[in-house]
Amino acid sequence: MSSSRESTIPLPVPETDNPTRQGILEAAIRCVKKWGVEKTNLNDIAKEAGVTRPTVYSYFANRHELLQAALYQSSMLLAQRLIAHVSAFDSIADRFVESILFCLEELPKEPSLAVITRPDLASFVSEDALGAPQNWELVRHVTAHVFAPARLDPDDEAEIAEVACRMTLSLLIVDSPHQRDREALRGLIERRLVPMIPGAVAGAR
Repeated sequence: MSSSRESTIPLPVPETDNPTRQGILEAAIRCVKKWGVEKTNLNDIAKEAGVTRPTVYSYFANRHELLQAALYQSSMLLAQRLIAHVSAFDSIADRFVESILFCLEELPKEPSLAVITRPDLASFVSEDALGAPQNWELVRHVTAHVFAPARLDPDDEAEIAEVACRMTLSLLIVDSPHQRDREALRGLIERRLVPMIPGAVAGAR
């Protein structure tokens, strides 16, 4: 990806320089993976992180804020890796396809993000992972990087980002009667999702 694209569409920077806060965030995700969202409380998270409950409250107002922060930080780090990956591809259509393939391959490997691929955490995904405005804003940042230097209509860009996210989560969570390797998935995305991109943009280099 060119330096001009990176400089004109800056990504948020994750806060990772506070070891206590970072430990609490990582502990929260471990607790959710072990017990689920509903059964995880701040006492569990504090114990898992090796800190006191008041220490947790010194960084986060409540459990909801803590879980959102944990997912958001991990999402920012994944977004940085995604953008670095798609920078090797010249066409907008190729970058779009590769961005989805990257998420399909890397999300299940991310300890802090793998929770969103679990069917039993559907409400957590919709309300905390995807429902948070800051998370959708991050998706819009990534979409802008993928489509740059072209400028889409904001409504078109938002709809494409939403459909791509929903399709990606569906492929990760919902069992399919078809077993698809990477190339088969590429074909599916090219046939069903790339046509969403306005023609002039899909052909841009």
